[in-house]
Amino acid sequence: MSRRREPVELRRFLTLLARPKPGIGFKAVAALLLVTGATTALAKAPLPVIAGNTISGVRNARYCEIIPIVRKGLHLEATVYNTLGLSDCPASAWNAITDAAMKQRFSAVTVLLNGPRYFLMDEITASGATKSGETIEVGGLRLTERATIDLGLLDLLHRPYREQTINRDTLYLFKAGQPVFMLKAPDGARYAMQAYAQIIDQTLVYDDLPNLAAKLKLPSGWTYSVTTPKKDLLLGASGKATVVQDDLDNTYQKLD
Repeated sequence: MSRRREPVELRRFLTLLARPKPGIGFKAVAALLLVTGATTALAKAPLPVIAGNTISGVRNARYCEIIPIVRKGLHLEATVYNTLGLSDCPASAWNAITDAAMKQRFSAVTVLLNGPRYFLMDEITASGATKSGETIEVGGLRLTERATIDLGLLDLLHRPYREQTINRDTLYLFKAGQPVFMLKAPDGARYAMQAYAQIIDQTLVYDDLPNLAAKLKLPSGWTYSVTTPKKDLLLGASGKATVVQDDLDNTYQKLD
């Protein structure tokens, strides 16, 4: 079972808190964290390999996130815990985790259970605050702290095809000869998919991505395509990254 848990207290927050300033894209954190061609089926890959600040073997790696949100005065603070490199987020463990238990565990006002998702780059190098924090265990799942984020209530809303800025220090490597799945906005801005989700469309798999346009409700002027770079594609974020999500919760990072 795949889930996108919308915070049940959202309406209450909207009446209790002042209208926040537009901030980082909360949904896009998780996921933190991209020549036309087609793709072939990928066999189930081994777990990604962590060496220092670099995680390799990430393409089509399944992961899940638990994101407790606590109130800090008039602000909300979210901490992102991620299974990447520790397990492939087994469905039996993931499905047993509940909002109520996580709220109690983290003393949180609400918790987002974000996943399962699958990364699409081949390698991730992190620095600064994006490097790993403490590792915790929840319901048999081990997760590592990846980020702590201040956000406003608007960031809890799912707003597809709208740019959001997140705080992140990462370098994504897409290897030459591997497909990169792209969105293009009416103004010419391009975005590479960094992760696809089995949250809204629980049947979505890697092999569906070349023809994903048929499933998307693209706004006027937006296009979806697949490109296969002849050289390694490096996509960096030095402190901040601009991301968008489509209407299936797949996440894309903007190319400079």
